[in-house]
Amino acid sequence: ITFTLHTQYATRLWNGRDLVKNEAGEVVTSSILSIPNALSLLSQIQQAAEQDDPYADDYLLRFEQKVLGFRKEMQDMTWRMVNLYSEKIPENFQIERCANIAPIQYPIFVNTQLGYQLLYLLADFDSLARTVMTASHIALLTKDDAYDWLESGAKLIRRAFGVLENYRNSGITRQDALENNARYQAAVKRMKYTLTPDVLSGTTRATFAPTIKKSSLAESDDNGSVEVQITANKTE
Repeated sequence: ITFTLHTQYATRLWNGRDLVKNEAGEVVTSSILSIPNALSLLSQIQQAAEQDDPYADDYLLRFEQKVLGFRKEMQDMTWRMVNLYSEKIPENFQIERCANIAPIQYPIFVNTQLGYQLLYLLADFDSLARTVMTASHIALLTKDDAYDWLESGAKLIRRAFGVLENYRNSGITRQDALENNARYQAAVKRMKYTLTPDVLSGTTRATFAPTIKKSSLAESDDNGSVEVQITANKTE
């Protein structure tokens, strides 16, 4: 599978951003999670969910709700921009969206279905960015308006990242919760919230949640790694 991005805006979100502090130790620029790191976190959460960790299931459920909802919002934004084209461009013009003559390509393997949904969301943003950049170039949008559109789209992806950035491994199973043992009580304090009964029981799980393996949390899963390869091609 090869993933292609045409815009610098989408490529920046793929690469993320490092935290920057000044000499006094104050944060000058906040960090932004990269797509490879987000995929790695999703892989960790999925492995925990496979081992019957109810908190991992809760993270997957919340992430799925966010990413699927944000995909719809992103596509709606692109559709509104397409309607702007049809309303404001005279019929004398035949216009195609801008495309990069040397787009950056990422050969990838992702072992989580929700990881692919995250990539689809980034692809939706890349499509929106191409549409907005074309609209700005042909004077349908001012530069400030184009920036607002792009920032609104990028914010959706950053909000999806936010669910993953807060992830902690609880180290428990549903059996621990059923027994209400010391391990479960410690996990509740560490996680700082109590799960709803439907998530705790496993009645409600993400649509793309993995099959639960009835094995020990201590067992390793060599198939749980995420591989992301990046070519040397650069977006101009």
